[in-house]
Amino acid sequence: MSGSLQTRSTTGAVLASIAELLVPPDGPTGAAHAGPVTYERFTGIEGLPHFNPDRDVDPAPPEVAAWRSTLAGADAVVIVTPEYAHSYPGALKDALDWTVGSGEFVDMPVLLVSASGGGGVRAGDALAPVLRAMSARLVGPVSVRGVSPKVVDGRLTDTADLDALGTALVALVALASQATE
Repeated sequence: MSGSLQTRSTTGAVLASIAELLVPPDGPTGAAHAGPVTYERFTGIEGLPHFNPDRDVDPAPPEVAAWRSTLAGADAVVIVTPEYAHSYPGALKDALDWTVGSGEFVDMPVLLVSASGGGGVRAGDALAPVLRAMSARLVGPVSVRGVSPKVVDGRLTDTADLDALGTALVALVALASQATE
């Protein structure tokens, strides 16, 4: 999932590049060499309501139920976030808060990637403890510095960044494989 709500964000481009590393267009085996991997991008973050414990009831609001169901069906999660004001976006925090009580991130392998002009290091540093508090099994954070000029035709083109993401994906797939054994 992308932490950005922009339709054509650089974080979305990084996420699209990650998808191609996992499931390349020319074959079923990605950078992680894990055999066939499926990939699904959650695009409903914008539709999630602001988190309010008073609304966290059974049944959950439909958008929240869809978010939780998507997570429950996943073996691993990739979060790519921009950095806003030295942190990550509020919409991403709301999305995560909706899962604290229901526990979808407990023991979930999560790759955290931050991407911005300065690399998003602060966003990754701010988000990592939140994911750990939710008991996620964290890989990263991986920071993509100076991302805008590295994106061409909606894809990340920097070889060093793609190599770092590929290495992180190997670790993510390994964690996910351990969890399903």
